[in-house]
Amino acid sequence: MDDLTQFKASAFDHANDALIAIDTSGTIRAWNRFAETLFGWTAEEVVGQDVKVMIPERLRSAHDRGFFAAMEAGHLASDGRARRTKSLTASGGTVYITMTFAVVQDDAGETIGSVAVAREWVREED
Repeated sequence: MDDLTQFKASAFDHANDALIAIDTSGTIRAWNRFAETLFGWTAEEVVGQDVKVMIPERLRSAHDRGFFAAMEAGHLASDGRARRTKSLTASGGTVYITMTFAVVQDDAGETIGSVAVAREWVREED
């Protein structure tokens, strides 16, 4: 791994926000240390899983509409504004988060997924 690639990987893993990389099909591809702390799942538990594992059932259809529209369009309808929402945790609880999203494109300009940045707002345990 070259120095720049190593730097990017280390920055992703050590950020003080939860960072989640998702491919165009909705599969979690990367999950940093802060995401482990915030949501309770380790990277080994969620990488390769559908992102819906962390989305409450009643919010899933709205998520799918927005996510797949952004993947198709190559940009977000929300222009990257922070949104407050709730997420499931590994313990079965709910965490209210502030989340921003960005569409990720490769060097050719093709959409390859998205990255989500989350911070805790309020936590509820069941």
